[in-house]
Amino acid sequence: MGYRVDFINRKIVATGGIYVRSYPLANQIIIDSKIEGKPGMFLNAFFVQNLLPKNHNVLVKKTGYFDYQKNISVIENQVTKLENVLLIKQNISFDLLFEKIKYFSVSPDGKNILTAGSGTKSIGFEYFSLSNLNQKKNYSLPVQNAEIVDIKWSDNSGVALIKIQKYSDISYYIFDSSKTTQQTAPLAYLDKNSQQISFNPQNTAQLFYIENKILYSLKQNKPSAVIKNLLTYKISGNNILWLSSDGFLQQSDISGKLIQKITEEKIVVNPAENYEIIDSFEKTFLKKNNALLLLDNESKNFKDFNAPINNYNLVFSPDGENMIYFNNSEIYLYSFSETFEKKNVKLFSANSPEIISNCFWLNNDYIIFESGNKIIISEIDYRGNINAVEVSQNYEKSADSKNPQIYYNGRDAKIYILNGNSLFSSEKITP
Repeated sequence: MGYRVDFINRKIVATGGIYVRSYPLANQIIIDSKIEGKPGMFLNAFFVQNLLPKNHNVLVKKTGYFDYQKNISVIENQVTKLENVLLIKQNISFDLLFEKIKYFSVSPDGKNILTAGSGTKSIGFEYFSLSNLNQKKNYSLPVQNAEIVDIKWSDNSGVALIKIQKYSDISYYIFDSSKTTQQTAPLAYLDKNSQQISFNPQNTAQLFYIENKILYSLKQNKPSAVIKNLLTYKISGNNILWLSSDGFLQQSDISGKLIQKITEEKIVVNPAENYEIIDSFEKTFLKKNNALLLLDNESKNFKDFNAPINNYNLVFSPDGENMIYFNNSEIYLYSFSETFEKKNVKLFSANSPEIISNCFWLNNDYIIFESGNKIIISEIDYRGNINAVEVSQNYEKSADSKNPQIYYNGRDAKIYILNGNSLFSSEKITP
């Protein structure tokens, strides 16, 4: 792209360029406070060449939106790209959806929402279509002085398993969106001793759970043992992956037959520890208390994944190229692609006594999370500096709410916030 004289270092150098593309279309892009331009309407991009190979400041501006600013290096004979800049509105509007609710859960397909009210004699549910809030189903559980602990959905989003706690007792109920009348009796055989309950992805009428190192299948209210001597399992398609009590990762069909050993070497296991298999985008992780192991597909053995934090959750990006893992105080990025050179990059640290929770991918390049009573949107591009903005909370605050519970729905690109007993939804966040 040419050569220029670097007067500071007194030599002739090859130049480079910067390419910027933003969503939505920016009003103005400024390089080093002196080169100004506006992206083309059709390409939605701005390109500057003939830049010295050094750090340059890029400022992206749009009226009504937070500025995006990044110090980024230019390399000789190369174009440095900022092609996925997301501009966030300074004042995001929120609408009140429901009142007098204690819990909500959005279906995995992002189309429907299940809300639960509060009551001393029963728990009332309402099931809505997010595209038409007038379409709803009412449902009530006759349980007194109880609260919802968790709602787990089937893969097809049609059925939900509702976990209820009353004092020290745990019970489970099924909500089936395809049925007009719901069952109000708890599921037999499932209680506080039932662990790692999940749906059969191919048959929502079948549940799996572990008790006393035995994997059971529960279908038509009849339990049957499927696999013995295991510590954890994961249903992946038509197969079951599990960690045996002797430390091997194994696989079978959904009935527990056609067994094959996946790992060649066993790992040291402790029945008193907690284990979890995470299988996504052809990557298999094993959480072992605070340790994390990654299955190497070539050697067919687990290798240490050296995470710098403990007690974390893993969340994969929509395209599977990146992964964030976070705990109460920190968020880290791990990249499986060659887009970023570094691994285990810290994206965010919470200020004490704030606690990080509910972290989601906004798209493949941005995340959204809650830290204390703040909702933050952050890029994952750690080159130079990391851009992060606090979402305006333009909704009525509740006196009985400590920290809002948030959920980001990628289908409609909206934030859902439970603040006190009121549920709000934002306008669309991404273009």
